[in-house]
Amino acid sequence: MKSIQWGHVFVFFLVAFGISGCNKKELSNCESLETSDKNFVLATKYVRNELYDDAINCLNNVIKSHKISPESSLLLGTIYLDKKNDPISAIYFLRKYMNECSNAQQMQIAKQLIDTAKKEFLKSFPAYNGIAQSEAELMEILKSLKDQNAALRQQAVANRQKISSYESKINALQNATQGNFIQHSPYPESETVAIHTVENGETLSSISNKYYGTSGAWQKIFEANSAILKNPKDLRIGQQLIIP
Repeated sequence: MKSIQWGHVFVFFLVAFGISGCNKKELSNCESLETSDKNFVLATKYVRNELYDDAINCLNNVIKSHKISPESSLLLGTIYLDKKNDPISAIYFLRKYMNECSNAQQMQIAKQLIDTAKKEFLKSFPAYNGIAQSEAELMEILKSLKDQNAALRQQAVANRQKISSYESKINALQNATQGNFIQHSPYPESETVAIHTVENGETLSSISNKYYGTSGAWQKIFEANSAILKNPKDLRIGQQLIIP
């Protein structure tokens, strides 16, 4: 932005200090009451004191109050570009200014500011290399960015489809695994099982005798709990055993 910094200063001098950007013949079309509006006068004071947020609020109030407000649009565009680092808002208000006032000299400055705002906006993208100078080059960069954005959107859609496919496969696998577990359950659905908590001094034989009335069924208990018992004597107090 250093290359046209003089233009920014000139615009501030014209607007912030009360000099209209429209010539006398165009004054009626630009509504001379705009620059006499108390909000506009206050905004110029805020600009001089570098209170730009307050100036923006006042200038927006001017625009709301007047059908045509080129000076407010011009000052807002310059503030957004030069002070607020918001090129999109700058372009909006500078174009609004050009639509409302036909002063050739001021419109040329506004056009230069718009070109600068476009370049500042493009600098926020990785594809910008700082070389582009013409409108055609800027549009080519914008087209490239749009193409990249479209490709990314297509890739995002493809990724979502893959995720959906993986989720379906996982759900199917989980359902199949659950069905297989139920189908091969070692105990019939009608058969009930008990859970026994091992107490001090107990053995599989004594536990078998407790539940079956004979110590000879200890091996049945051992096999049912082979996942937690390494051998028939591997009992610990508090251990929970399945009694089939």
